[in-house]
Amino acid sequence: MDESIPDVWMPLIAANHTGEKLVLLFDYDGTLTPIVQHPWLAKLAPRTRELLSQLASLPRVHVGILSSRRIEEVEQLVGIPNLFYSGHSGIEVKLGNTTTVHPTALRSSQTIEEAVRRLCPIEHVYPGAWVERKRYGFTVHYRGVAPSLVQEVHTRILGFLERWSDRLRIVEGPMAVEAVVAGTWTKGDAVRRIVEHVGEPVFVLYAGDAANDKEAFDVVTARGGIALGVGPLAPPSATVQVEDPDTLVEWLDILPPALQQPAPVET
Repeated sequence: MDESIPDVWMPLIAANHTGEKLVLLFDYDGTLTPIVQHPWLAKLAPRTRELLSQLASLPRVHVGILSSRRIEEVEQLVGIPNLFYSGHSGIEVKLGNTTTVHPTALRSSQTIEEAVRRLCPIEHVYPGAWVERKRYGFTVHYRGVAPSLVQEVHTRILGFLERWSDRLRIVEGPMAVEAVVAGTWTKGDAVRRIVEHVGEPVFVLYAGDAANDKEAFDVVTARGGIALGVGPLAPPSATVQVEDPDTLVEWLDILPPALQQPAPVET
């Protein structure tokens, strides 16, 4: 096999050559795009979009994007039809033309509204902090807070959310704290549902950069797949690590031609 191909890709390519289906799953923010000051600035680079399209067009290769954003938002940002999509950190999953939402989340809008209403004053107490309201949760961002106040605001956010620990699942991200409805699907559950939809035999890759990717990493490593951590804050259960989204794209650039090469003939 081509010696320019990183060792990490060898099991994936070998699985493809032996007839297994590949499921290639990616977080969005911090994985396919760099972490930026505001979520609306996280635009997918044309080259990244092209690579995802190329991979999705290959025989027996299935591509999906799992995000903490709303599912329709991440679909619009990626802009590639016929991928698998999951939003709200696994709570909603789109398989084909059908989107399924965990029923507990559908019944919990009042909890989210109340928590957001009580948290919103943080924007006035700590300039640069703000609350991003989502359908089944919210994220408190504090990347714009003065450096001298970062630890203080972080502690205040976690202290406030303790009172909601029975109703919200709290996950820390890069300069942000995410909260979604407790007792609902995680990204790990989304991985399982996608694999079930594709059907065995399947080899899975999941790439992610933050704590809310841990459950997906756990599912993938339990299957013997590749849990690819992106950046310094990726869960420690990653089986391999890359420095940043640009490095991930460089590695992905190798895959389409490698997967199209004929399997080596044993002698």
